[in-house]
Amino acid sequence: MTYLKTTLAISFSLGALLLTGCGDVPNLDDSAASPGAFIYAGRNFGTNRNETYKQGVMDGCKTSQGTYIKNHGLFNGNGSYHNGWEHGRIHCNPDDKAKYNRLVGK
Repeated sequence: MTYLKTTLAISFSLGALLLTGCGDVPNLDDSAASPGAFIYAGRNFGTNRNETYKQGVMDGCKTSQGTYIKNHGLFNGNGSYHNGWEHGRIHCNPDDKAKYNRLVGK
């Protein structure tokens, strides 16, 4: 029984890790902004973003800058808000632009 529980726990963990890579990652290269791009806090979060995603980005950005804001109902029940919040929290971090530039060789 313990073996089965361990196997299931590992399987679910690996599945969750694989699924986290399926989201669309924003383009942080602001010089490549195309018409209709959603730019917030100096970051390009891509084109064709719905309002819920945009709200998530704005809340996540504010959180990364020290003011915790999250609509937990949307975060848990709406994939667009969830992805936007995560992208905003990660990519609006003041240190993120420098890290990104190092990764892409700028």
